[in-house]
Amino acid sequence: MMFLGAVGASSGVCRAQRVKPPVGDREGVGVRAASVERNGVTWQFSVEHVVGRYANGDPWVVGPVAIVGLLPPCVETEGRTRNGAMIDPDPATMQQGYDSALFGEPGDTRYDKAKNVALGLSSSSPLTLAVGQSLVSVIGREAFEGPPVLRRAAVLTCVAAPPPPDAFRPPYVKGDKAMPYRVADLDWSALRKLASIDGTPSIDAIAHRFATTWLDHFPGWVVRYTHPLDDMPDYGRDLGSLVGTAALLLNLDLPDAQKRPLLVAFVQFGLDLHAALRAGCRWRGLGGHGHGRKLPILFAGQLLHDERMLAIGGDFDSAPAQAGGQGGWFGEDTQTFFVTETSAGEWNWGFGGYTKEQDGLPEWGFAHADHPDRDDARWEGNPYRRCCTANAWLGQALCARAMGLVEAWRHDAFFAYVDRYQQVVHAEDWHRAWDSWQARMWDTYRAGL
Repeated sequence: MMFLGAVGASSGVCRAQRVKPPVGDREGVGVRAASVERNGVTWQFSVEHVVGRYANGDPWVVGPVAIVGLLPPCVETEGRTRNGAMIDPDPATMQQGYDSALFGEPGDTRYDKAKNVALGLSSSSPLTLAVGQSLVSVIGREAFEGPPVLRRAAVLTCVAAPPPPDAFRPPYVKGDKAMPYRVADLDWSALRKLASIDGTPSIDAIAHRFATTWLDHFPGWVVRYTHPLDDMPDYGRDLGSLVGTAALLLNLDLPDAQKRPLLVAFVQFGLDLHAALRAGCRWRGLGGHGHGRKLPILFAGQLLHDERMLAIGGDFDSAPAQAGGQGGWFGEDTQTFFVTETSAGEWNWGFGGYTKEQDGLPEWGFAHADHPDRDDARWEGNPYRRCCTANAWLGQALCARAMGLVEAWRHDAFFAYVDRYQQVVHAEDWHRAWDSWQARMWDTYRAGL
């Protein structure tokens, strides 16, 4: 494991010395370093500190620590501020300090300069990162070209003492930073060992897609602008499909050692999503947005036997406001429903053109939980039905069935609608499945699950 030494040292060589081995170093060799790097971001300290890595590769530093520099530095050019950083971002708000053009052209009022702790950072104006805080740093794309605006993101966590060598990183959002879980706690028996089929993707390639920070903590569809270009899909359909592919791969008959990198990264994503959810984030369905966030939480909960994670289906319902609910939190749930009689002789509050003949039908709506007025009973009534929603859900639905997570999911309409969708003849193969391998897995295993 390498850590960068003090920048500007006369020798030009990394300064690091061995100290009493901290428990948290995966290689069992503790190092003191004046800086640490992750995913293209380098944090520079005023003095050397003991540093190490969590199981997923993200760094920790024993602190408190004074950060005197960031590479690449936060810059202000042509009216735009980029390469910012935030401490413990709040997932309940759209206010941010990463980039002044994060959600649109420079000057977006959702940019809060006070939240950008990277601005003006220097040895004479250091940033003190306290124990229990997470620093999220980003690298912005130089040219504003629409979503995504960011290229990379990385997290540095300040700890009081080195964590266990296989510890998961605490969530990077605000809230409880205690992380009781280690890779050793994962219950591998919760995973199936389904026989691989022809065309199975490379698990190493998929693990690489999840290997770095998936920044995903804003409660609106424009969160796609913040998904780092080099690290994760920006669009909900693509994210949901990739999540389904990863989850299915982890349930194949592959060697555990081959699964480990993807499993660690996938569980870490679930832990981060759960913290963001509990702190106020929502990923509501709107067209092709909001998908792929519920399964990683339940998946991680199943492998860690975490009751709070497994309880999200009940704690965060998807009932529309018309039914006394709060509109829901997850795209797959907020867009699927059973057609019901909502008053005498009226179905779905009179929206969508539904009739008695369709009572009980598992159905889809563009933004059903928030806007049932946009529902449409006609199969071809809205192009998003085919292009960008259920065609990315079959991997997730199949994995949830394979792992016995349907009951914990607590939204039967999602599974019923995916079954219905897969029984329809689609003119284009990609309308049926965004990832054709998932369709083959469905045909092979759905009947037995």
